[in-house]
Amino acid sequence: MSPWLTAAGSVTISAITAAGILAPLAPSLGIDPVLIALAAGAGSLFAVHVTSNTFWLLQSLMGQTTRGTLKTCTAGVSLASVVAIILLQPISLLFF
Repeated sequence: MSPWLTAAGSVTISAITAAGILAPLAPSLGIDPVLIALAAGAGSLFAVHVTSNTFWLLQSLMGQTTRGTLKTCTAGVSLASVVAIILLQPISLLFF
């Protein structure tokens, strides 16, 4: 088994699924597929929870309890997701 398959968690699966569903619709919507992939990646980060490998990795690296990681990790990753979407909007107007 390849190492990246064992690292694939809910964040990875949700990004790949969203991009895979929306990519065929991109031409009819007039949206660049790269923009769809970037938005799917940003959106998949929102509200990381206990089913994600990222959650457990951060918990072990930070040495926190599950409750503490839910508070810090979920808030931080959700903020990163929102900031990424906000940054993608002007980028899409300039380059796509």
